Amino acid sequence: MPKTSRCVLDISHRSIHAKGVIIIVSQTWAMALLCLAIVIVGVLLLIILRMSRELRRRRQRQLQEKAQAEYQCLSNLNVIGRAMQEGQMDLVEGCLRARVIIDILDAGWWQDDQLTVIELVSDSTAHLHTHQARSTLTARDRMQEDQHRLQIISQHEEDILKAARQLISRTHHVAMH
Repeated sequence: MPKTSRCVLDISHRSIHAKGVIIIVSQTWAMALLCLAIVIVGVLLLIILRMSRELRRRRQRQLQEKAQAEYQCLSNLNVIGRAMQEGQMDLVEGCLRARVIIDILDAGWWQDDQLTVIELVSDSTAHLHTHQARSTLTARDRMQEDQHRLQIISQHEEDILKAARQLISRTHHVAMH
């Protein structure tokens, strides 16, 4: 081959080194591989974009669900506080129910000194039987548990009613909606 044709041949080929092996690739193949790489990167970018949108959508839904759950808890606390205040709910039962909801909220509620009685009453009555378990007790055992409940109520009634008012006060904005 003449030198001029060899020079043309060198320009029209590119060499790729892979693990010590030299592979000669024509310019057409190089362009085809480059286009394929661009398409693959484009597809991956589309996948990333869709996944990030889905992630944003899911996070937004989680925030909405959390806000709805908090709203429901606050609404339930308001109902419990009102029922206790109006004598429609046993005070010990109200304390037990409020305790569960406040533990779910865990938004610094226990730092409110007026609400600590709820924790005190629920802790001192947690061992008492309820629902199905209560129905299996003998009449004597039920009476003993009832006396214990009444004793707790008589010791803490004023503070429990203050706590019920505090529940209403802290959740009044929910009751308005």
